Amino acid sequence: MTTNEIQTRGDAVTVIGLSRVIEIAVNETGLTASQFRALSLVSAGITSSGVIARFLAVRPPTVTTVMNGLVEEGLVDRIRATDDRRRVDYELTEQGAGALAVANDAADAALGRLAGHLPDARQPAAFDGIALWRSALDTARQKR
Repeated sequence: MTTNEIQTRGDAVTVIGLSRVIEIAVNETGLTASQFRALSLVSAGITSSGVIARFLAVRPPTVTTVMNGLVEEGLVDRIRATDDRRRVDYELTEQGAGALAVANDAADAALGRLAGHLPDARQPAAFDGIALWRSALDTARQKR
């Protein structure tokens, strides 16, 4: 095994660890990680079940289950698509926007606390790295 392979394996575990830190913070606000991700996508204008499923890398029935829960909690509204009566789209409610803002703040605070374990001069680099990965994810999603 090469040093690069070992580093890559360690990076994957690190990303999973970061994900868990965020998941715990989001759970403390009353949302599951799946609900948080779905609300984030709807907030960004990704409103159809099929597209949400592709972004979350899950099957459409899984999205339906998550979205049904969000509708029941009053966090999203189900609306008929104007261009295809068979398709259902979702839009964020005011309550959903508030819940998402609280969850985002909790996730950001959790990352900030974790970054506090780094030397002050290195903290911006940690957040710059997240921004780079966000860009890579966005590019990869656009190519799907």
